Amino acid sequence: MGSGFKALVEGKVVRQGVLVRGRPGVPGSSMKGVLRARYEALTRSCAPRPPRVLDVRSQSRPSIKRARLAQKALNKPAFHAHEGHEDGLCPACALFGRMSRRSRVTLTDFAVEGHDEAFVTAPMPEQFGPNLHHVGPATVEADPRSGGDGGSREIFEVHDLHGRKFAVGRGPLPERHGVQSVECIRRGASLRGQMRFVNVLPAELGGLLVALGWRPQSALKIGAGKANGFGRMHLAHIEYRLRGMTDDAARESEEGWRADFEGWEDRFAEGMQRLVAMHQGDC
Repeated sequence: MGSGFKALVEGKVVRQGVLVRGRPGVPGSSMKGVLRARYEALTRSCAPRPPRVLDVRSQSRPSIKRARLAQKALNKPAFHAHEGHEDGLCPACALFGRMSRRSRVTLTDFAVEGHDEAFVTAPMPEQFGPNLHHVGPATVEADPRSGGDGGSREIFEVHDLHGRKFAVGRGPLPERHGVQSVECIRRGASLRGQMRFVNVLPAELGGLLVALGWRPQSALKIGAGKANGFGRMHLAHIEYRLRGMTDDAARESEEGWRADFEGWEDRFAEGMQRLVAMHQGDC
């Protein structure tokens, strides 16, 4: 997790990591972002509607500078998930909040515990964001906007989308890729923090357990180096402190929450199965 600062260490520029109470850690806001992204994937939640046209870089067709989404891609259900709810909120927005809607979930910062309190420095390849013409099948079409401006007269037309964006694992690196030194949390270190929630439904609790990678078990990926093998986390232990729950004992247990989530109409079974499958072991 980068802090945004750099330091000169033994003549080498090193990207510094985040400190929580003086120890290596993970900001609560970053953890919440990971949980929200996972919760969106396993429920029928919305995705931010992307711009129709974006600038791109292409190694195979360097003369093409732009890509656009076809109407078929823009019509994907995830871009319209909120429309099926009376309050105009998809499951993720209802739980994690959005503009003018307060979140019912907060997370504290997570700090390293025990003897693993020092950063280690490791080399990491430079990161590159995915270009629009890589997120689904695309063809090269005529670009009506580029006539007469000296630019390319072609554009990538993206006809469909593969799905939500997650770092799958280590992929091939460009032939000429830069390497940077980064401070990272030591392998095998343990971190502790808290998740606090209010007025949540049993089904939402069941969904949060899946998003946490607890039941069924799956790894979390966090930080800037996810595509290069960094940032794998596994939940090791949970302690519950509940107040104001219903009298139904079944709803005060993990089994009850999971059962409610399994039967929830907003659960997206295919997305959940795919998310869990792609986050097993070292991913």
